[in-house]
Amino acid sequence: MKRLGTALHVIQQRIIVRDEPVEEHEYQLPKINSLVIDQKRMRIGKVFDVFGPVRHPYLIVKLNKGIDAMAQVGRKLYVEETSGRDSKWKR
Repeated sequence: MKRLGTALHVIQQRIIVRDEPVEEHEYQLPKINSLVIDQKRMRIGKVFDVFGPVRHPYLIVKLNKGIDAMAQVGRKLYVEETSGRDSKWKR
């Protein structure tokens, strides 16, 4: 579980998240379609887009059905770290 940032605004059932500032050589942007979870490890949605400055970007999170967008504003969100491959793909 890697900290993504704080949810700031809701626009059309999507959340704008301000990414955490981290030193340049340690940081990697989350990939598009990465799973976004809360502190209780409940799936909130997926990373839809990344924009803004490279060192401190904004992210758009597309919410899963049934998730209240306004309830997420102000909360810390996280990215679920995976092995890099989708579970549906086989070697």
